[in-house]
Amino acid sequence: MKKFVSFLLASVMVVSLAACGGNGTSATQGTAGGGSGESKAAGGDSDTIKIGYISDLTGSTSLWGQAGLNGALLAVEDVNEAGGVLGKKIEVVPMDGKGEPADSVSAYKKLVDENGIVASIGTNFSSCNIPMASVADEKHVPILGTATSNEQITIDENGNLHPYSFRMCFIDSFQGTVIGNYAAKDLGYKSAAILTVAGNTYSEGVGEFIIDSFEENGGKVVSQEQCQDADTDFRAQLSNMNKQNPDVLFIVMTDYSKIALVATQARELGMKCQFMGTDGWDSGELAKAANGALEGSYYLSRIGFNSEEAAAFGERYQEVYNIALEGECLFGYDGVMWVVDAIKRADSADPEKVRDALESTDTFKGLIGTLVMDSATHNPAMDCAIYKCEGDAFKFHEIIKYEDLQ
Repeated sequence: MKKFVSFLLASVMVVSLAACGGNGTSATQGTAGGGSGESKAAGGDSDTIKIGYISDLTGSTSLWGQAGLNGALLAVEDVNEAGGVLGKKIEVVPMDGKGEPADSVSAYKKLVDENGIVASIGTNFSSCNIPMASVADEKHVPILGTATSNEQITIDENGNLHPYSFRMCFIDSFQGTVIGNYAAKDLGYKSAAILTVAGNTYSEGVGEFIIDSFEENGGKVVSQEQCQDADTDFRAQLSNMNKQNPDVLFIVMTDYSKIALVATQARELGMKCQFMGTDGWDSGELAKAANGALEGSYYLSRIGFNSEEAAAFGERYQEVYNIALEGECLFGYDGVMWVVDAIKRADSADPEKVRDALESTDTFKGLIGTLVMDSATHNPAMDCAIYKCEGDAFKFHEIIKYEDLQ
């Protein structure tokens, strides 16, 4: 682990954010590419500062998008009740990026060109934020990715910084290395299989680091299989992996319903191995959807609601929205608060000055924990957590301290 820390310092963990839709707080609704309007000055009209929010609000992962939106709206409520910022109210303008790269880019352009935002929060998909990063550099309006863990969100393939792209979650190299290390050293597994989604930058990226870390710590990856994003039958891949009798199967996906299908089908085929995953497993619906097939399984993610502040926010969130908790709501809240903090320090709602303030952030303490930011990479460092499935829910198991990885 130690030899990995110098890289980790240059690119680590962040957490998600988001914004929109909610109780007692108005938000300007919109959809990517739809409608027309006159271009507005950055920050909106004279008495409103606008912050964009892009996520999947209608598709298969809208559970997370809406949660982030709800969290962002609660942040708007808190900021405005406290007097706003620079003497103005703030407003979140949501756009449906549908979890697709082209739609997310279109949504961002519309937020900038027609709504005059100072910054945009989202998405939570690396595949969307990688193309968005280049557009943000052209538009000179910062974006803050939430669960976007691929290295190329903030650093392009040639090693150059995207000056207008930031993130709030750990990167693929971090979580892949930590979970691979944890499986081999802490849990003592000797052999592993891994299932990734072909062409998915998150799945393939994290998977590579899991393999490297697991084998560097004495384990052996005995089977590697891939599926397509639209697949719902994984029995062929699982049968191949089962022949190798692995101790652990890493399921590297982001769609909780498909993760549950993989686990269910694996048990039906008689697979006895442990299942492990990454932050793509982070849904309150996963364990119930698997109907017992994930019992005893582990995944790595952010600390979530396991701090006093986040737990209190979770209670408030459920009182307001009366829905199950999803960690993305914390990121939505913190995303708005980080932008507001940057506006205050910049003493301006000009997007370029807000960008400079975001880059000069040393630490940001939010509901998701304390982000220790690296100005050279726009990546944060932070603690992470291991969760274990017990019955119909994943429960907090232990914290892995960032300083312990050094």
